[in-house]
Amino acid sequence: MNDIQERLLSVLSRTAERLRQAMLPGELAMRIEELARQVRRPCTVAVVGPVKVGKSTFVNALLAGDHAKVGITETTATINYFSYVDLRDYDPEHPVRCYWRGGGFTSESPEFLDGLQGNDLETLKRADGIDHLEYLLPVPFLKQITLVDTPGTGAVIEEHQNRTAEYMRLNSQLRGRHDSETKDLNDTADAIIYLVGPVAKVSNEQFLEEFAQIAGGSSALNAIGVMSKIELQPVVMARRHELSTRVASQLKDKLNTVLPVAAALQRELDRLSQDQDRLTHLISTLRRIPPASLETFLDSDELFLEFDPDGNPVSPEERRELLGDTPWGVFATMARVAADPTLDHEEVVQRLEEMCGFGPLWQVLQERFIQRGHILRSYRIARDAQRTLNRELRYTYLPRYREESRRQRDRLQRFLAFIERAGGDPATASELQDFVHQHLDADELATNLEDLHHHVDLELSTLLNELRAYNADYEALQKLRDDDSGFSSDELEELWPLLGLYGGEIGKRLSSGKAANIEYISGRQRYWQIKKMEVPYGSIRYAVADRAFTRYGVILDTMLEEPGASIANDVQGEC
Repeated sequence: MNDIQERLLSVLSRTAERLRQAMLPGELAMRIEELARQVRRPCTVAVVGPVKVGKSTFVNALLAGDHAKVGITETTATINYFSYVDLRDYDPEHPVRCYWRGGGFTSESPEFLDGLQGNDLETLKRADGIDHLEYLLPVPFLKQITLVDTPGTGAVIEEHQNRTAEYMRLNSQLRGRHDSETKDLNDTADAIIYLVGPVAKVSNEQFLEEFAQIAGGSSALNAIGVMSKIELQPVVMARRHELSTRVASQLKDKLNTVLPVAAALQRELDRLSQDQDRLTHLISTLRRIPPASLETFLDSDELFLEFDPDGNPVSPEERRELLGDTPWGVFATMARVAADPTLDHEEVVQRLEEMCGFGPLWQVLQERFIQRGHILRSYRIARDAQRTLNRELRYTYLPRYREESRRQRDRLQRFLAFIERAGGDPATASELQDFVHQHLDADELATNLEDLHHHVDLELSTLLNELRAYNADYEALQKLRDDDSGFSSDELEELWPLLGLYGGEIGKRLSSGKAANIEYISGRQRYWQIKKMEVPYGSIRYAVADRAFTRYGVILDTMLEEPGASIANDVQGEC
């Protein structure tokens, strides 16, 4: 673990112990301890979006295998976790753990999963008892993150005409659970991929509206948007980069970026890559059809499969065999590329891969989720801990203790007034007053709880601010990787470590051999302040210079708070 994870773990562990010492209910301390245990786990990335937007197909394309169940109509979806398992421990006969709502889990077969697809009464009964499924797969990608396929918002199980009372109860229950569980994951996942499918009219305003609706209160820190199923609409495919860029710009506070992907096309391309003869046959057969005739055939699957004009060199039977079980929208998109006579075999594949969009998506996932997974996870855990303590301490227990203190003060005043009116021996009266003060003063309990909450909230807020700063450094590093041409070699030698390439500690952020004193840090901060004023606002150079200015300010604040710290020695030892 890195430094900030260690500190977060320490804060949470101490907090749990202090909650127990404060005689608060044990489950509160246990919740904080559970958050502490999560610090070491892989980053969780949830795939979220409306029902039938293609989440499971998208997950399968990421995992390069048909793992998540994909239904033609809506299925009885559960929340599905995809976790890593070593190949030696992988059991293809029982690849899934089923976690039951009543507690415990069982290892299940693919046949069990097949039994969860559908919308009949028996299937609803089986799904009602399941909390979630965990797919254990030997996919290296899952070493670094746990992927979650959600049921989707707005999920509706199809109703039978024969509506029994039990059927309607389960139907409504599952429908509500789909929405609530997806929204819960939206709050608890470390990072989120929001999917939006094709809209009725192709405009960036409609994509913007769709993303804005499902992204809600998300943050660009940990959320990206994906325009899915772009292969189903040629107009969307043609304008995919324009649309995604505009939406990303207008939702930059909610989404880190927006990318267009064709997951079903990617899955078909994966299958073709394992059967080169089939791809060769597809290309050669389509190119036998005159271009004008092919365009007519590709207007609809009915024309492609049935229309048989005189003189056409490829019969309907051959075309049916060529289509096979490939979804029509995917096939039509692929066929237009494969039929292009100016492209050789390798160029056809390259063009299709570019249209799928998974290359840029993988780069974004690697750079913004996987490499900074510890930042995202620590941020989510610290935020959850702060929310929990606010809800339980500030808004639940503190009001109770304050009210109890008020009642105790009233009793104290009544008892003291009674003792004073009673007269009698002054020494005895004084002793009795001291006794009443000692046993009826409840202010100390409320004060201690307020101090506890204030102290922990301050520690967590400090960590959250540092994590936001680390993320800003990270994004500046990404900008440098994208384009470092605006900086001199000396500036780059300074910027790479300053922005945290080699670690977050002060010593690792300063160039080797530099004197880490206040005068040097102040001078470098002024240098980058001037540099950012010399370039256009919003440019890469401005963003990087502004971040360098800010980071030197943080280092300077640290040195002023700890004037005795020997940072110069730290530089010599760690760089």
